[in-house]
Amino acid sequence: MILPNFKTCLIASMVAVLCACNSEIDDLVDKNAEQKDDHDHTEITAKGRLAISHADIANVSVFNADNNSLLETFNTSNVISGLYASPNFRYAVLIQRAENYVEFIDGGLFTEDHGDHQHSYEQQPELHDLIFNDSKPTHFDVSGQQAALFFDGDLDAGIPASFVLLSDESLAAGKTLAAHSFNNAMHGTAQIRGESVITTYRSEDITSVLPNYVEQLHIHGDHFHQEQRFAVDCPALHGSAQNHQHIAFGCSDGVLVITEKDNVFNAAKVANLNNFAEGTRIGTIKASEHSELFLGIAQSKLFYTIDPASAEMTQLAWQQNTENTVLASALDRITGEFYVLESDGFLSVLHAEDDWQVSARFKVLENPAGNYALAASAADDTLYISDANNQTVLSIDTHEQTTKTTLNLDFIPNQITWLGIAAESKHEH
Repeated sequence: MILPNFKTCLIASMVAVLCACNSEIDDLVDKNAEQKDDHDHTEITAKGRLAISHADIANVSVFNADNNSLLETFNTSNVISGLYASPNFRYAVLIQRAENYVEFIDGGLFTEDHGDHQHSYEQQPELHDLIFNDSKPTHFDVSGQQAALFFDGDLDAGIPASFVLLSDESLAAGKTLAAHSFNNAMHGTAQIRGESVITTYRSEDITSVLPNYVEQLHIHGDHFHQEQRFAVDCPALHGSAQNHQHIAFGCSDGVLVITEKDNVFNAAKVANLNNFAEGTRIGTIKASEHSELFLGIAQSKLFYTIDPASAEMTQLAWQQNTENTVLASALDRITGEFYVLESDGFLSVLHAEDDWQVSARFKVLENPAGNYALAASAADDTLYISDANNQTVLSIDTHEQTTKTTLNLDFIPNQITWLGIAAESKHEH
């Protein structure tokens, strides 16, 4: 998915704007561009780094996954509410929603295109100079080499929603790719599709902060123009994802699917099943380039496949014990594997390539209690589990189905994300 080249100015401070939830830009300044290329062209095969936020303390610690050593603990401006990896896994995105703040940590492992080769770098992590001070940052949606960071705005204060587009290259230059501000506040989302962004719209007469329509915006330099607002509505919109040909949004009455063909976008609704209990709706959607089907999630553990071709929704009988609750989950955005940790200590692996069926299920925890978070490595078949109750991080070899304690922490972990250089073998998984 490719956006044209354009220049933007650094948005050092944006007007103060519900809790979670592609090509290179040639004219962005490369901070290493003037360095003499006299280094050896060696490949770095590091396992990566783990960025872990502290619970109730404004700190993020970065660990070396090769030897489990602490590289640095950063004092952030506020306690982290959302922790994500940038599109190419170089940066940790530090969402501080309640304080209207976003910071970034450069993980220090990355590659650059040097024309005839890709050169890898291994540096100390550092807190980035770029910050955003905009109202209620929440959703961070990655699409290929770019991501959209959505700010909800404030309905009561009359502050409109907005979003910015970012890439690892733009972050390295301390810049955004483009920005857009709406007319009013909403708990929205944005999905990048080439030169378009498929995003949300909230009618002025809607009292809820949730949007009720979807629209297509088209890039014009560093800003956007509206192309169309789709006629099919999406009441109480929450959750979005995309695959090769489709973009899906969760609605109270079903899933709105936008289909792209020959750069033309059309909308259709996949209705909720008749046996949905009152109040049940798809509020989270997962997708992968490995499947034409979407995975819709209701009430945290009711899983459904959504087929855009047949406009059908089908419930998945994925749990062996329906009494289990879901403790944590994570999607490997490279392989399309969706990891679900259940309250009996078992890890279920649903694979997009197999129509989101369970491909493996094995024990990873004894007597689980407390809060957990998952992060998949893009370098190998490792899944990391942070355990707040025991102040540990476990590493799971998802191929061999083995578990070991990787880190014993001196703080209570909250969220975790993997940073580093994705392996080619991982892409070919």
